[in-house]
Amino acid sequence: MPVTFAAARLIMASFFVYSGSTANWMIRIPDIQTKLGLDPATLALCLLGMPVGLVTSMLFSGALVDWLGARRAIQVGFVAMMVPLALPAFAPNAPLLFVALVIVGLGMGPLEVGLNVMADRIGGALGRTVMSRCHGFWSLGVMAGGATGSAAATFGIGPEPHMLVVVAAVIVLGELFAIMLPDMRDPPRAGPKEKTPVFVLPSRSLVALCFFAFGMLVVEGAIIDWSAIYLRDDFGAVPPVTGYALTAFAAVMAAGRLGGDWMSTRFGPVATARLCSAVAVAGVAAMVASPYVWLVVAGAAATGFGVSVAFPLAVSSAASREGRPGVNVAALSILSFSGFLIGPPVIGFVAHFSGFRFGLATLLIPAVASLLLAGEVRVRRAARTGTLAGGAAAPAR
Repeated sequence: MPVTFAAARLIMASFFVYSGSTANWMIRIPDIQTKLGLDPATLALCLLGMPVGLVTSMLFSGALVDWLGARRAIQVGFVAMMVPLALPAFAPNAPLLFVALVIVGLGMGPLEVGLNVMADRIGGALGRTVMSRCHGFWSLGVMAGGATGSAAATFGIGPEPHMLVVVAAVIVLGELFAIMLPDMRDPPRAGPKEKTPVFVLPSRSLVALCFFAFGMLVVEGAIIDWSAIYLRDDFGAVPPVTGYALTAFAAVMAAGRLGGDWMSTRFGPVATARLCSAVAVAGVAAMVASPYVWLVVAGAAATGFGVSVAFPLAVSSAASREGRPGVNVAALSILSFSGFLIGPPVIGFVAHFSGFRFGLATLLIPAVASLLLAGEVRVRRAARTGTLAGGAAAPAR
């Protein structure tokens, strides 16, 4: 059965509801902090639970996706992540909040890898990339989830009933979308059957690509976490101005991802990665050197465009290389997502002693490193094409 663009729409919708669910949770974090009486340091430690669980689950998610297939992994992932997503709202203390978030993170791994592998397979079958648009819909889901979460908080709906409704809705929608996705797998390999490793780390051939994505995700995580505080502490901005940089960053990042597939097709993935990485370097430099709020906002917007396609391009490249795509994507994600875990605390530590301007200036190091490694995103399709479960070969793109 041939793959049509309807499958691409389904995987984009899956990315949308996935990110929307996490955004609804993030909007309720201040309410959870108030309810439990947590100081900022304790809350920060609790919030490490989700990325710790995610990075841990990435160690075995590649093998799980290879065993189940991307479609079934998505089905399992939606349930494994969504069922515990309501638990943090009911946590009675900080230790249990941390544990609940670790459990959520463990469920995210199979879903994250399954969605990215499926997006790559569908793009290969269609003969055109859809990866960047999928991540664009992820960004749109964050914006939509933030809006619905804010509305729930504004109308006085508590985090507990709010998250129960979100969990129920996303499980229904996610499973519905997953059932309608094509069952796509790798073609049978010639020679002895290769055993998929249960736990994966980046192979030597993937290390440089992983560091390209790592650098961009360090920048992305730091801007998300610290841009509002930078405007408040260094420029004396007050709400809503403190949120302008983050809003500009997120909006332009979403636009960049939605147009990323066109750019990659028109100019090639390497040229696109180099252009965007250079813009990210310029954006960070503008934020650091700026004496004006408007220039910080403009720099944040440029940075959003710069980081927008980095991870989608890296995923497409990893999935196209020798080896199992699920294993490759999981290995890439382990190192790349650790940028979210490591980057913001490091920037905060530097800023504590030297100020946020100097702290953000250190982002130029990973940004420039990613620019130098942008050539690693080259897609290598010659050795492998995707197949449907029924065995029909999908054309290489």
